[in-house]
Amino acid sequence: MNRRKAIQQTAYLLGGTISASVIAGVMSGCQPTGEPDWAPQFLTKEQAATISEIAETILPESDTLGAKSLHLTEFVDLMLKDCHTREEQVQFTKEIDKFEEICQSSIGKTFVNATPEKRQNFLIELEQNALANQEQTGEKAFITKIKELVIVGYFTSEYAITELMNFNPIPQNFEGCVDTPQKIQVGIEGRSA
Repeated sequence: MNRRKAIQQTAYLLGGTISASVIAGVMSGCQPTGEPDWAPQFLTKEQAATISEIAETILPESDTLGAKSLHLTEFVDLMLKDCHTREEQVQFTKEIDKFEEICQSSIGKTFVNATPEKRQNFLIELEQNALANQEQTGEKAFITKIKELVIVGYFTSEYAITELMNFNPIPQNFEGCVDTPQKIQVGIEGRSA
């Protein structure tokens, strides 16, 4: 499976739409390094911590690797820095600040300091409200943008492609017309001829 196929499958998971910025980033090879001393290049440390917890809430560690293990916060940071327009970057920064304000007023804590259960419930409620608003405005909500980046990052990671999808690093040759050995022909009545 290649990146193009992974993007197609991810688009199906997201309802058929992936932004041009995300497609461009993935096709250009935007992948996290996974370095232990990684520092965000676009996001602030606080924003990166929030994105990390959002990503892990969307794709938690289970019998498969989760968002933190795959360094998806680094992927989101790289995508925002290298593949989004200046306008998209400014909008994203405003939206993450608004996200924290809503979280603080809704559950009384920042997203990072909330319990996993409260995080999950908050994201579910936020997404339901966002979907209703998206139908009216036609614009993607912040939670939809984050979910898109996280899922695309996950399904285009080496781990997901090699461990979870049907990946064949050395495809077999296709031979369309080949001679087959003569088999016993079966007569009309099902008996050997």
